[in-house]
Amino acid sequence: MVSDDRTPGVALLVGCNRKRDRLSEVVQHFGYRVVFTGEPEALEAGQLAEVPTDLWLLDMAEDSPLLDWLLDSSEVPVLLGNDEIPPPRDEDYPRWQRRLYGKLCGLLGAPPSAPKLQVPTSAVAVGSCSVWLLGASLGGPAAVKSFLDALPSELPVAFVYAQHIDAGFEEQLPRIIGRENSWRVRNCEQGSRLQPGEVLVTPITRRLSFSSDGLIHLQDSPWPGAYQPAIEAVLDEVITAFAPLCGAIIFSGMGEDGVQACGRMRRQGMPVWTQSADSAACAIMPQAVQDAGHSLLQGSPEELALAMRHWLEQERTTPA
Repeated sequence: MVSDDRTPGVALLVGCNRKRDRLSEVVQHFGYRVVFTGEPEALEAGQLAEVPTDLWLLDMAEDSPLLDWLLDSSEVPVLLGNDEIPPPRDEDYPRWQRRLYGKLCGLLGAPPSAPKLQVPTSAVAVGSCSVWLLGASLGGPAAVKSFLDALPSELPVAFVYAQHIDAGFEEQLPRIIGRENSWRVRNCEQGSRLQPGEVLVTPITRRLSFSSDGLIHLQDSPWPGAYQPAIEAVLDEVITAFAPLCGAIIFSGMGEDGVQACGRMRRQGMPVWTQSADSAACAIMPQAVQDAGHSLLQGSPEELALAMRHWLEQERTTPA
């Protein structure tokens, strides 16, 4: 357990003793301080008010008065709805662990030293290839097409393409992006699986996620926030399903959608690249990622394609 008081502190309010102990162990493994652990039934709101914490991590009954009090009165973030914890030897455990770590990083910032997390096995579901998110907005289709045109489709990589665009153009994107190159660019289909050599177009009006074996799941619900699709949310789904064999490239666009998720990806040791300002039709979105300190590499679409070939070659030759 980290003892430095500058390290963010987490207070646990969890009804199940075994789950409370497990969460305490995992949170400390991440590098945060556990400043309080308690059973909801044995506490009152006045006692919670005295706890000096940076975040409350809860797993308790929805009708608990303590839950209502914290949601109404807490001055620090309250993290709810934690998934069931898989057994440590379960193939879903590394994914659960990374999902929780990503949430804590997003709310508290990264701990002083990055933990060593288990590697999920789900990346094997797409043929042991890497999965990269391509995020774009204004000027994005031309930039992404130039990138794909310069990149051979035989490489061991698949892409999830999140483009801010009117829903009426969603069906046309594969034809626009895939013209004059050999990439298999396709719209999402429920139950299909992402494969090497493919570019999966993120739906505009439906939520996209991936199961533990890499299958595509679609939900008839809107993306959170002002952007459709939400690059922030899509990137978190990619991290959850495919880390550590994943990365992101942010191309031309307006706004700052995806900046925070790029930070979460970088804190977990995965690469984030951006299109250079002089090659982008609109440099605001990639520049925001760069200004936040999350971009490891900047370049034109063609330069990024060359860098991708070199990166994939290094991944193949790096000892396990």
